[in-house]
Amino acid sequence: MLNEIFSNLIGNAIVASGRAIKVHNLNLYSAHNFEITPEQYLVLNMINDDENFSQNKLCKLLYKDKSNMTRLISVLEEKGLIIKEQSESTKQGNVIKITEKGRELRAKITPVMLESRKNYLKDITQDDMYTCIKVLSQIQKNLKPPI
Repeated sequence: MLNEIFSNLIGNAIVASGRAIKVHNLNLYSAHNFEITPEQYLVLNMINDDENFSQNKLCKLLYKDKSNMTRLISVLEEKGLIIKEQSESTKQGNVIKITEKGRELRAKITPVMLESRKNYLKDITQDDMYTCIKVLSQIQKNLKPPI
């Protein structure tokens, strides 16, 4: 019984925290008149340092299906923030690369996001953050289908 209560509590806490952060970030982006969403920023951030980031890799890392990722990438491409190129390796499909305009926007948003993250993580010890990451990582591992 107690285990079931804790299972419900952790599930609810994960969802509520995720939604609270999402709403907070959406409001923050709106207040700063950023031209993209937090999710689109996440894509820019991920591909910033990797010149060979495939669309499939983004799907896996962000838990997005291919059609949603295609729409997200199309919007960023229309805004001139990324470009899609055919991979030299036929296995990889399209490679997503950030443009100079994308780098500039990312550089503008990053300090705001870091400050925001510092605010919502205040009063949480490093040990508590480590434990949280450890637990959430184990949940993700438990949910991965067997190979």
